[in-house]
Amino acid sequence: MILLASHSSFAFQAQELPQKLSQASLGMLTGYWQCEFPVSHSPNRTHSWYLALSRKRIIFSGTQPLAKQALLEVFQRYVPRLRSDDAKRIISNLQQPSILEQQETHPFLLLNLLNELHRLHLITYQEMEQALRLKILSDFDKYLFDHPGQAEFLPSPQLRMQIPMARFEIENLLSEAIKRQACWKKLKEQIPSMDSSFVLTMKAVESQDLTVEQKQRLEFLVSSGKTLSDIAFALAQDELEIAKVFAKLISNGLVKLQALSAVPEIFVIDDSPILLKQLESLMTGWGYVVRTFGHPAGAMQRMFSSNPAAIFIDINMPSISGFDLVKQIRRRPELASVPLIMLTAEKTLSNNWRARWSGCHFLTKPLTVNEVPSFQLELRKLLLELVKFQKQNQFVSSSNDSSKDSFEESCCWGTV
Repeated sequence: MILLASHSSFAFQAQELPQKLSQASLGMLTGYWQCEFPVSHSPNRTHSWYLALSRKRIIFSGTQPLAKQALLEVFQRYVPRLRSDDAKRIISNLQQPSILEQQETHPFLLLNLLNELHRLHLITYQEMEQALRLKILSDFDKYLFDHPGQAEFLPSPQLRMQIPMARFEIENLLSEAIKRQACWKKLKEQIPSMDSSFVLTMKAVESQDLTVEQKQRLEFLVSSGKTLSDIAFALAQDELEIAKVFAKLISNGLVKLQALSAVPEIFVIDDSPILLKQLESLMTGWGYVVRTFGHPAGAMQRMFSSNPAAIFIDINMPSISGFDLVKQIRRRPELASVPLIMLTAEKTLSNNWRARWSGCHFLTKPLTVNEVPSFQLELRKLLLELVKFQKQNQFVSSSNDSSKDSFEESCCWGTV
């Protein structure tokens, strides 16, 4: 006897789905929870996710109901030897049209396929179970917490006969998913997205006691702009475990995240709100993303989770001198190669010398309206020299009248 869910359909808000799934999945359920999520910017479209249960235990998760091809893709994702040419050829032979038709219509034939893969030593039952478990948890990471939607239970009695080797208690997986969510939140500052890519910090790599093989492996993993998702797939590993590994590499200064956007991110640190506003207006008009900070502490915290293309620092700040801030930044291996530009109203030789000694560039704030054009020209020159766009496009004309006017209205920065 196949019991229906105590509530065959329900709506949910973000963060509500775990509890509602648990409450609604009472009884010996066999079938699918079909969850529909609205698609951003397309209000009339939805995205479907299916959670397959057999007698209240989870056996599969995916964007479509359980089918042979979807199952094989899960196994290939987490069992890399199934990606070999020999394995692909064997699997292809098992998918001849006549066999394919039978497998898609008869519930026992999917089980027969799994048994055949095991008999041919392509995959063990334990590997099948582990792959399905990781796929379910990965889908929980994606769907379970962050989105509102609508869920409906679809009975499917044949699921009881299709994957007997992998049946997971729903409460156990939901509990693990909540723990994983807490891990993801902790990693967020360093790993903003699994679509992030990154580059090696060569100075830090060379200073570490790594073998040649370890260095080559690191270089291979970060080559060609691979994202963290790409790396997790290549290594057939859980994305959360890969994120933990690379968060540690970032903390050790061995790698730094590459911004996904083609638009460079510029940091400006100064205690003058006027300067921050005007620099943001000017550089945004040139196509950059500008982050402004009135306090160095906030800027430092953000730097560790970002990848600024350049950092502008005021020399004379009340809480900490610009030069002391430079020393703090340079102590962080992941920030060691970021260009630093010192801002000041002073033109003394001492400050010029100290800026050069710190490996910084030097830019004097305009004191009068007449100095604004030369300041803009020097600023633009520095940005073009130090900060490279990944794509050509963003710059507007350097004679941005509105930006120039706003500078001239508040050009007395030499007093701050």
